[in-house]
Amino acid sequence: MTKILYIFLIPWSLFAYASMAQAYAEFPNDSSLEIFSKKGKKGIRNESGNIILDAKYQAFGWSDGKPVHNSELIGYQLNGLWGLMSSGFEEISKPKYNSLVPFGDDLFIISEKSKYSKVLFYGIIKSNGKRKIKSSYRNIYPAGENLITATKKEKDIFFGIMNAAGKAIIPFEYFHIAYLGHDNFTLTKKNGSKKLIKVDPKPEILLEDMDSVSLFREGVAIIFKNGKQGLIRQDGKILLPIDYKKIEWNDGKQIYVTPLDEWTVLNKTGREIGKHKADSIFYLNDKLIVKNTSSFAQIYNADIQENKQVFHADIVGVFGDNFILNNSIQTYIVQDSNKIISEKFSGSVKWNENFFAAKKKTYQGHEYVIISSKGESLRAASYEFTDNAILLQIKSYWGIFDEKLTEIIPPLYETIKPNGDQFIVNFKGLYGVIDRDNNWVIPPQYKEIKPINNTNYKLVDRYLREFISDGKSKSEARLYYDFYGNFGVEQDVNYKSRLIDFKGNALTDFRKGQYNGHGKSGIIFRNEKEHILLNKSGKQLFRINEYDTIIFSDDEYLAIQKQGGWGFINTDGILRVANRYDTVRPFHNERSAVRIRNSWGFINRNEDLVVQPYYTEVSDFENNTAFVQFNNKYGLIDINGNFIIEAEYDEIVKEEGFYLLRKASKWGIANIEGEVISYPTYNQISVSEDFLKVEKYGTSRILSRKGTSLIDKQFDQIFYDEKRDLFLGRKKSKKEQVFLTDILAGDYP
Repeated sequence: MTKILYIFLIPWSLFAYASMAQAYAEFPNDSSLEIFSKKGKKGIRNESGNIILDAKYQAFGWSDGKPVHNSELIGYQLNGLWGLMSSGFEEISKPKYNSLVPFGDDLFIISEKSKYSKVLFYGIIKSNGKRKIKSSYRNIYPAGENLITATKKEKDIFFGIMNAAGKAIIPFEYFHIAYLGHDNFTLTKKNGSKKLIKVDPKPEILLEDMDSVSLFREGVAIIFKNGKQGLIRQDGKILLPIDYKKIEWNDGKQIYVTPLDEWTVLNKTGREIGKHKADSIFYLNDKLIVKNTSSFAQIYNADIQENKQVFHADIVGVFGDNFILNNSIQTYIVQDSNKIISEKFSGSVKWNENFFAAKKKTYQGHEYVIISSKGESLRAASYEFTDNAILLQIKSYWGIFDEKLTEIIPPLYETIKPNGDQFIVNFKGLYGVIDRDNNWVIPPQYKEIKPINNTNYKLVDRYLREFISDGKSKSEARLYYDFYGNFGVEQDVNYKSRLIDFKGNALTDFRKGQYNGHGKSGIIFRNEKEHILLNKSGKQLFRINEYDTIIFSDDEYLAIQKQGGWGFINTDGILRVANRYDTVRPFHNERSAVRIRNSWGFINRNEDLVVQPYYTEVSDFENNTAFVQFNNKYGLIDINGNFIIEAEYDEIVKEEGFYLLRKASKWGIANIEGEVISYPTYNQISVSEDFLKVEKYGTSRILSRKGTSLIDKQFDQIFYDEKRDLFLGRKKSKKEQVFLTDILAGDYP
């Protein structure tokens, strides 16, 4: 039982301690007094329990919630309003103020409602309750030994700074004023421009044209401008230039600074042509570079080598003479940093050289706003970019508009599909073809139209009859038409086929058989086991009925299968390689890969087994080399089967005319002839048309395709701008610790 009582007594003892702590906090100079509550009201009693003030008050202290700090005066709240009493609990000021906050030792900021409205007006009273400053301001709050004060001019609220006597130190013309400590303030105009000032002994501008300034600590503050940071002393001296990615405080004396990353622009020979400091950079066009820092983007003109406009958003592209910005929520077009020339869009956007299209919500769902590079705009239900024109769906119908959004083809069609200089359109449920002048090339009479080329079309009418037409002439299929590359095939109702040209003219007679493949040399028709090879003019190259399968390739030899075995015939149908292999692949470098009993080797056109079937996997020969797999390792052989690179690699990948060689987690590279350029020492190798990018130990270098150094200087990352044929090399910055004492002495990173 004792233990249980002890447990229940703990919370009560804690409550008593908290109550006493509150008493000490409310009356720091007289710990014998405490505030007590009764029926939701508060009073004051001494340590003997004698009541000094009856419990009829709502609060003691100040309206901002802070405790009593003036031993001579106490604020009290009665019936929702505040008054002032002495430390002897004599009333100095009746409870008539909506708020009461001490300012200094003998002044108090008060607010009270207007007689004619519910608007609060602020003023100052003395410790004797008499007015020091009339209640005529919209706000007053302490700022060191001065007061930030607000007043209304016409329809707007403006801020200024007054001293304790009520004299204006800074005029009422600012949208916002912030107190930073040590008599320093930032003043913000309605247009967003800011300046840092010091008011002691008289107002002095320390810095202009910045985004913000932190509170002063140890007499020093951080400056923020265009996503960069610097350090300023309270007298206005710049201690660290505004050129850092981040400045962090520890205890106010130790400071950590992170410089901006350094970017180097190099041409394709590796020559340095520019340096920039930013989080990231990219080219907008041939002369404009975007330098991103934090959430700001700056334009750099490479032609005149000058930093230009700064935007508080990401620049995602250029459109005509304007910029496209995105601030992670909205996308919009601007002419410069102060002039927005489009509305802001929260939906998806796309653009090309001539048009900008943005999705926008409506009551019915969504629509698209289309803007030309000259500033004209239209609204549409949907769109599709084409060369130098745009397809727009307006009120359920499609039309075509030029670069100025001038109508070329009126919106009359249910669908429009470009085909060269002509357009396949759906008009009132049927398809036709129009030209750019909206003239009918093929009238709208068909259920389906498919292009054969830019001027010829396959047509299907409402009776499912098929035609070929260019608008001038028309031919009808016996049953249907099909097109395969450069070959057209017509089939009749008796399942006979013939070769036709793109206008439907017959190149051969009808014969039994169906399309069975095509290649460079011709097209094959098959009738049961009979294969017929025709060239594009319809000439028969061979007619064979003894093979199960014939497969085309770009080589003059065609792979055949008979009774499960594979071999080759030529385009005359003559057997050149007997069908004795499990599988064959087309000839490359006069060699064909063949599989015999699950192992791969190579034969020549004379069917000599020039590379014995030792390998579980092989590639085709290219430049007289092929990779092979032997005992789970890969190597390179020549056309005679000799190893150029021994089978000792875990992986070989063919890429852009090279072989990438992997051992464990490291990569090397060999050219297509099998010459090793670099043995496996790199973490990663990327191959492009003109160079190799290699990465090792977290750094990157650029090599020529022969393996010589183009960019020997090591960067943390290297990016390639293919359009401008330039490299962008990045060196990442590192956080450094500095000391305020060193910075004040002029020693900084």
